[in-house]
Amino acid sequence: MTRIAGIQIEKDSKGRLAYARFNLKKHPEVIELLHKVGAIEESEFDKEFEEGWKNSIPVDEMKERILIRVKKLFEK
Repeated sequence: MTRIAGIQIEKDSKGRLAYARFNLKKHPEVIELLHKVGAIEESEFDKEFEEGWKNSIPVDEMKERILIRVKKLFEK
C-alpha cells in the first residue's frame, strides 16, 4: 500500500482496515467530504457569529463612536 503524507491507515487486532486519519491542513479537500456525509456540522455558535457579523457596523463608524465616547470621558 502506498504511503501518503498526512494520511494514516490503522488496522484492528485482526489486521483489517479500521480507521483512517487525515491531516486536514495537508488535505483540506477532505473537509468538504466530511460536511457532505454529516460528520462536521456548523455549530449554533458559528451561525450566531455569522449572523452578528452580517449585522455589524463598519470600522469607520465604530472609530467615530469610540472617539466620541473617549472625548466625553475626558470632558468630565
